This record gives sequence, structure tokens and C-alpha cells, in this order.
Amino acid sequence: MCLVALFYRVVEDAPVVVGANREEAFARGGEPPRLLDGPVRCVAGVDPAAGGTWLGVNERGVLVAATNRPKSQLPPRPRSRGLLARDLLACPSAAAAADLAAREVGAGRYAGCNFLCADRHSAIVVYGGDWLRVRPLPPGLHVLTNGDANDATDRRTAHALAWLGRRGCACADDCLAALRELCAQGGEGGPAICYRQGGHGTVSSTLTALRLALADSTLLHAQGPPDRTPYEDLSGLLRQLFTPRPGA
Repeated sequence: MCLVALFYRVVEDAPVVVGANREEAFARGGEPPRLLDGPVRCVAGVDPAAGGTWLGVNERGVLVAATNRPKSQLPPRPRSRGLLARDLLACPSAAAAADLAAREVGAGRYAGCNFLCADRHSAIVVYGGDWLRVRPLPPGLHVLTNGDANDATDRRTAHALAWLGRRGCACADDCLAALRELCAQGGEGGPAICYRQGGHGTVSSTLTALRLALADSTLLHAQGPPDRTPYEDLSGLLRQLFTPRPGA
């Protein structure tokens, strides 16, 4: 399912701050974020099954995150949603990525999905369930799982919104600290944000703050359930990403 929490234009030093738990079969897992070359470079984790991603940032400062969503009728041979996420990371802006997501999802080629596309200029969610909907997000705190953003009927979403809203974050580092705590919550006193159920559950967690100076941005990643796996600082990948290419 996955859970994505977004502080959008909440703090002055980072327009986009995101924490995301990837939820998948433990046997499938996923590879940690790495630099992916191409016409528009990006940093993203890679799904070993199809080669797609669930969360990434490109050199233009565009963040794309994907979650699953229920859908009544599936196409006979759906294309990987993670591959679409990689396509979106080739876009120059969040608005362009959302436009591409809407066209692709609207063509009926995918199983149910949500796509969050965000940069310093806009944050947009494309809902691809039984109906296609595109929703710009206002500045503020937003949480997305497998329904609509900020769906109060979803216990995990409601808990995350309330818990993060009480933290009173004043800067990007405050947001990252709050997200680190939230993503590791195992359900004591509320629904589990990091969970295990049979062979399925939280397989990794990624936190990122896209700062005003993109080269100063932060990327933290736990390659395993974050309640028992330490976050590694991978911000050097973003510094490489936001460094102009030779001859550019």
C-alpha cells in the first residue's frame, strides 16, 4: 500500500519535505536509492521485479511518489506503475509530471494507483482508481495511503495527520525528525505505520527535504523496517544529482 507524508511549503527552508514507508512483500523488497542516469537524472529506489520505482527525485527538484489504490476492473496486462513513476521523473516540473500521469492513467493501462508530484512550485495528486481525478494540494501537511489524500476515514492517515500536526515543526530538520519517529511507529497507542502481516509489510523507509538551495537537500533511507533499521544519510546522492553535468 505505502504511506507518504508531505510537508508542502510548511517551513521556510524546504518547500518539500516527505517521509514515505514502502509496503510490499518482504520477498520482493526493493533496492535502495541510487543515481539513475538519463536525459533527466534522478535518484530513486529500484523495484527488482519490474525496474520501476515508488519514490524518486529528479535533477529539476521534482519529487514523484506512488501508492497503490483499489480499482474494480484491471486491464488484462497492466503496465508497471513503478515504470510510470520513472517516466514521470523525466519531466521538468511537477505540473508536467502530473499532466503525463493523468494522460497515462486515463488511458486505462494501469492497476489502481495514486501519484504525488511535487516541487517548489506545485504539489498535485493524480488519483487513478475507478475514476481519474487530479487534485492540486494547498500548502500544508498532507498524508496519502491507498485512498484520497488526508482521508479522515483511513485510520493510519488520520493518525499521521494528527500526530504530525501536534509537532509544531519550525524548520526542515524538525520535519525530518518528526517523520523519522512517525515512520517507525509500530502501533503502540494507534494504528501501525511500520507494520508486519505475514509475508507483507514495511520493507523500507525514505525521508527527504528539498531545500531552497537544492544542493543542500537531505536524503535519508532505511533499507528495512524503520523500527529496527537505522536510516543512512544518502544526501551525497542529491549533491551529485544537483551538480551540473560537465559541459552543461
